[in-house]
Amino acid sequence: MFYTEIGVKFLLMASTVMLADDDPVLLGEAADALRDAGFRVIEAADGQEALQEALSRRVDLIVMDASMPEVDGLEACHCLKAMPKTQKIPVVLTISKRDPASRRLGERTHGSVRVLRKPFLPDELVSLAKQLVKRKSILL
Repeated sequence: MFYTEIGVKFLLMASTVMLADDDPVLLGEAADALRDAGFRVIEAADGQEALQEALSRRVDLIVMDASMPEVDGLEACHCLKAMPKTQKIPVVLTISKRDPASRRLGERTHGSVRVLRKPFLPDELVSLAKQLVKRKSILL
């Protein structure tokens, strides 16, 4: 069991999560929670910045707001899934019931592996990130 715990901790320490959200408070709180859990975190304020970061850096998981200015999370997710370099990165779309994107999202995930409803608890995000990073490492 001890070796398994060390392996999981090492996996998380070596994992990078990109957060993309136009709400600086939510972005900061989510980034702090993930960093406290041992993840490296890249922050992006919109979908265009998220696309640029995903193409220029190694990212293990993307957590992205579905409704952002310029390039929204749905469009960014479609672009990520269409590019060979980024198509295998798991994407979690975050959405609130009041977001205009929630009507467009419906039951479809637009290439994301999960949809996370806002407001979410930091522990909920950390747990999901651990699960998805662990699953990605097993699949690769």
